[in-house]
Amino acid sequence: MASELGFGDALERFLTGLFSASRSEGADKLVELDLSLSQARTLFVLGHDDRQQLPIHTIAERLSLSVTAAGRNVDRLVRLGLLTRDESPEDRRVKLVGLSERGRELIREQMMCHRAAVDRLVERLPDNVRDDLHAALIGVLDSGALASVPTIPAVSTGDPS
Repeated sequence: MASELGFGDALERFLTGLFSASRSEGADKLVELDLSLSQARTLFVLGHDDRQQLPIHTIAERLSLSVTAAGRNVDRLVRLGLLTRDESPEDRRVKLVGLSERGRELIREQMMCHRAAVDRLVERLPDNVRDDLHAALIGVLDSGALASVPTIPAVSTGDPS
């Protein structure tokens, strides 16, 4: 019975269920493009960074990959038209990588799928549970405990509410 779970177990079960619901819908386009997990993660690193472009070595660090492996991911994603690669104006040896318009659209689609899954979950909650969860989440966010987690830009699902 769920009420007998400890806090950590309940939170893990909640997050796993939420991620599973949103991942299955959003994964279709990634599968269609035949992207590896590492290539998809490369897109998301770029999609969730405030800067327009990142050096390949920064992408490698963020993904715990070698610069060579990150470079291979970038090469494939450039060939698919999802990324752009330019020389740094400050140092021509450094290659700057950014999302192409097609890559930005793919990230937007992924984020919209995740957001829609969250919205569906929230709609199924009883009002009092939704209000309590909202208050708890605001408390966590206001506490600063997640301060080191990058902010993901808001995505509109087309619903004005």
